[in-house]
Amino acid sequence: MTRAPLFLLVIAPFAAATAGTMVGGPYVVNAGPRNATVCWVEQVSEARLGSAPGRFTNVAPVLQSHKVIYADLKPGGTYYYDVNGSEAGKGSFKTPPEGDADFRFIVYGDTRTRHELHQRVVNAMVKAEPDFVVHTGDLVSNGAETALWPIFFNIEKELLRQTVFFPSLGNHERNNPQYYDFFDVKTPYYSFNWGGAHFVVLNSDFDNAALSAAGKEQFWTEQTRWMEDDLRANQKATFRFLVFHHPPITAVKRRQGENERVAALVPLFEQYKVTAVFNGHDHAYQRHLKNGIQYIVTGGGGAPLYAVDAPVPGVTQKAESTEHYVLVKVAGKTAHIHAIALDGHTIDEADLK
Repeated sequence: MTRAPLFLLVIAPFAAATAGTMVGGPYVVNAGPRNATVCWVEQVSEARLGSAPGRFTNVAPVLQSHKVIYADLKPGGTYYYDVNGSEAGKGSFKTPPEGDADFRFIVYGDTRTRHELHQRVVNAMVKAEPDFVVHTGDLVSNGAETALWPIFFNIEKELLRQTVFFPSLGNHERNNPQYYDFFDVKTPYYSFNWGGAHFVVLNSDFDNAALSAAGKEQFWTEQTRWMEDDLRANQKATFRFLVFHHPPITAVKRRQGENERVAALVPLFEQYKVTAVFNGHDHAYQRHLKNGIQYIVTGGGGAPLYAVDAPVPGVTQKAESTEHYVLVKVAGKTAHIHAIALDGHTIDEADLK
């Protein structure tokens, strides 16, 4: 009799998982040296909308997110999971190693449209076998539209089931609750460590940060204060990487000088000796070098490309309008980036110091 409750606890997740059709995942988020969260999304029903009774022209899925949190894991370990007993529910991930170590990660972004190209970018990234991936925002074209999220997850499936996913907010997410729900994100900004590298993920989408002007200003002040405290506390890290959507430096002429708040953060990046800043938003590959910091724009995940028509003199090192992703290889105290095009050739590479 005493074993019956334990038996029920073991089978309950599998019983719940069969209640709907999996349309997202599985994927791993919030991975630390000793913990990780496995997530997946199911369609449990659908809702219909129309302009007259019986004339339903808009059908949307009813989605339900699931998560399982694992603790007491080992740093630098490889783990395998199965969320529903089927092949589609299986995946694997690595936990971050502690201290200087060898690892590889991918940074990419702006996957919101042109789904065929988004799929080709994902197929290329799968072959690179990253330990984790970082998304610079604009995952979908409207984060408030439920029907778009299964499309994103379907395209990303084979990548997400073999790695760890760290997202950031773009303007197209609209700061919508579905972003926080699906990826188990607790706050719009956060940080994490992987080996000797410290990562700070910010929300640069000021316009959607709050409903009122005063609320937006308060958010920006609090985030900036938090960022400074976080960077100050991690000055011993071998590398300090920042990730957010809107670039402070760009070779896209019509976007230059349009984001004063983000540009105002640059002196803080220099003060706290940031190694590199990764952004999206401007749909191309760009690398700028200013006062020892590499600024890398990787917005080639599928959204319509932008012309890089105004390189910044003495700052812009490379700019190319093409679909791509950025692979970063860390070997102890050295790091090297490769910007890779869809045909496999290297667009650009540089050491990160």
